[in-house]
Amino acid sequence: MATSYPEHSRPDHEHDHEHEHHHEHHRPPCRECDLHGIDDVACESKGVADRAKYIADHAVKQDERRKQYDTTRTAYTTKRGAAAADVAAIGKDLRQIREQLRCQLDRETLECLDEAWIEVSERLEHCGEPHTGCCVEECDFDRECEGYEDDDLHALNDRITRIDRAVTAAEDCFDTLTGEPDALTTRVADLRTDVDKLLTEISDPKTLDPRHAYATLRWLWHRYDDIWWGFPHLRDFYDCLCQALMCSITGRRVLGILTGKLGVLQCHQDDDDKRCEHLRTHVVEEVLEVCARNCHHDRDNGHGDNGHGHGDNGHGHGDNGYGHGGGPRETPRGGREEPGEEPGEDPDPDPDPDSGEEDADCADDCGGGAPVDLVAARPGIWRNGMVTPAAARCRSHIRSAHRG
Repeated sequence: MATSYPEHSRPDHEHDHEHEHHHEHHRPPCRECDLHGIDDVACESKGVADRAKYIADHAVKQDERRKQYDTTRTAYTTKRGAAAADVAAIGKDLRQIREQLRCQLDRETLECLDEAWIEVSERLEHCGEPHTGCCVEECDFDRECEGYEDDDLHALNDRITRIDRAVTAAEDCFDTLTGEPDALTTRVADLRTDVDKLLTEISDPKTLDPRHAYATLRWLWHRYDDIWWGFPHLRDFYDCLCQALMCSITGRRVLGILTGKLGVLQCHQDDDDKRCEHLRTHVVEEVLEVCARNCHHDRDNGHGDNGHGHGDNGHGHGDNGYGHGGGPRETPRGGREEPGEEPGEDPDPDPDPDSGEEDADCADDCGGGAPVDLVAARPGIWRNGMVTPAAARCRSHIRSAHRG
């Protein structure tokens, strides 16, 4: 259906004049007060505070480990040097015992005892026989931290858990290594004692049990092989000690950064939860607030529906007033027609082949000719406070129904 718009057909000065009197329903909604900026600042501050607290909580232990690194290196160097002579002597005694027992046992018995030892050693390993060698793996925290800025709360918690597990393992390893100088001295002394017992046992052929002695030899030889606890050279122990310390220091620093980020995300989550809880408990108030913000139903300032300013029934620029309103106006007392119309004249004199269809549509929209508020019934027919041609037809339809 062809429709002409007042702003397209009227002179520019009238168009400009009407823009000064926009209808309340077509004024742009007021902006919502966005307080997220304040929340962001508060959450960033919390993140900084959480990071600082995490670093402070681990600073004392980090300083202690740094001092232990130097003292452990010195102690290990000293005690390993002191134990070297005893270890060499133990090795010489074990080789002598092996040669003596091999002469007293047949080949089949030796092979059986060797196979039995292998089986038992595997069972010992399965039962958690202490692991020798460096007890910390290389820590690649740069790879672990890739993309953490895009993590949500759940993903960041998982990342922190993984890194914390690796850092804790490295610190446990470091603490074990700091006790290695004393542990080395104890191992050498215990092995020396047990080797001396075996030497005494094989020294008396009358009481000697070659099978028992050989089984004992295999156990003592296993302990002898691990006497340096998987560190064949001094530098191997130093490297492991340093690696454990660096994993601890680097890991705690990274965890401090991630903890700060976690504090920010958790703060935002808490704010969202509070907003949602407030919304659930203030649904009606929120509906009214959004309506007031979007629709500008301000009745307290003289702009309401029945006021004398710009309301629907006022005498200023309202929809039904005598100014620039565009709503259906009642015929003034005295029987005079509305200004600008000849008696009995249709507001839209231009013939329109589709007017019958429009009138039918209008009759439907206007409640079949019943007196209605056009603004409430069809708010889309108002443009800049002026009635459109379609609205004029609808108004004429209502008057005709009344006359009938």
